[in-house]
Amino acid sequence: MKEKIELIGICTIIIRDKNGKILSIERKKNVITNAGKAHVAKLIGGLVSDYFSYIQIGTGTASPSASDTALQTYYAEKEASVSVSGSSVVFGATFSFSEDVTITESGVFSGAKAASPVMLCRQVFAGKSMTAGQYLEVVWTIGVA
Repeated sequence: MKEKIELIGICTIIIRDKNGKILSIERKKNVITNAGKAHVAKLIGGLVSDYFSYIQIGTGTASPSASDTALQTYYAEKEASVSVSGSSVVFGATFSFSEDVTITESGVFSGAKAASPVMLCRQVFAGKSMTAGQYLEVVWTIGVA
């Protein structure tokens, strides 16, 4: 008998105004990277200890691929809040803006950009035109099935 473990999930992008009112929500299936899968295997085997804990956002538009190792065009990152429910883990971060920018991509990483992190997953979505005072909440839900 053969068991198969899959990592599956959803990326949710929420835009809020300065008062916290939801302006839009978009959900997309994520793309787990080959490097992310290899890193998960190393975590399970105790060969690495740098777990996934950062969310990055960017302005790139290239379609996500399992071979991706970084965002196409990095813009910012935040340490994620992390919670586990059953066999799913939820990563969340809220970004604020002091300038106008269109955000189009996001990913979950094993650390800060300066530390050469491993990208677990990446997704590209319809451009989110952010203005000063708005908030972009990124929530990644990864299930182990």
